[in-house]
Amino acid sequence: MKVVDILSSRRLQLGVLSIAAVFLVYMWITNQPDNNPALLPPISDIVASFFTNLNSGNLLSALGASLFRITMGFFIGTTLALIVGCMVGWYKTIEYLVDPLIEAVRPIPPLAYIPIIIIWFGIDEFSRVLIITIACFMVCVVNVIAGMKNVPQVYVDAASTMGASRFQVFRTVAIPAATPFIITGYRIALGAAWTTLVASELLAAQNGLGFLLQEGRRYFATDQVMMVIVIIGGCAFIMDRIFRRIQAYLMQWSEARE
Repeated sequence: MKVVDILSSRRLQLGVLSIAAVFLVYMWITNQPDNNPALLPPISDIVASFFTNLNSGNLLSALGASLFRITMGFFIGTTLALIVGCMVGWYKTIEYLVDPLIEAVRPIPPLAYIPIIIIWFGIDEFSRVLIITIACFMVCVVNVIAGMKNVPQVYVDAASTMGASRFQVFRTVAIPAATPFIITGYRIALGAAWTTLVASELLAAQNGLGFLLQEGRRYFATDQVMMVIVIIGGCAFIMDRIFRRIQAYLMQWSEARE
């Protein structure tokens, strides 16, 4: 058996073990005589809430709405971050023009834009996608810029010596070399997208996973709140795994290992 296969199998086993441990501890706590099911519902109640919302269609509708917003905001935000980050990280003139703006706006939490966006654009779908777009852009563009600035100079010199133009070096050397930073930025942006999505849906939405959370809080349905939290974590985990697979495929030439 290959070393990579052994490590992958060990990683899977330890991952399953950690999840099972959390599951068992939660079951033990909820089975204690002094536990209040209204505050900490047992696993059976959470599963029952899942099937209730699934059969009623509320869960699929909410999940579809949230995934649409995540996909749109993430795609637009990371695409803009890739373009702007590559330009800023590679061309000094663009860096001098744009970098001060990015550094001035970057410390502002994406959630701080929610009130002004609602004032300007209302509480429709565009506003929620825009908030997610801003969140994804801000966290991703920093990684892209860092990736472009960390391209080994020896690669640039070698390509230039062979007659490559500045743009050819940018396209064929710099961007591939910055790929680890770019993928990492995408993964961080994904987490920011989920955080911002739930916050925006909690404040102004009539559907979505955040809306189900708000509905569960309003009616003190803790089992529904826990169910939605598990679903959000599961979706984010699956998406992150997909990006890890993409990163492993794109980085086959690298010696780096996860």
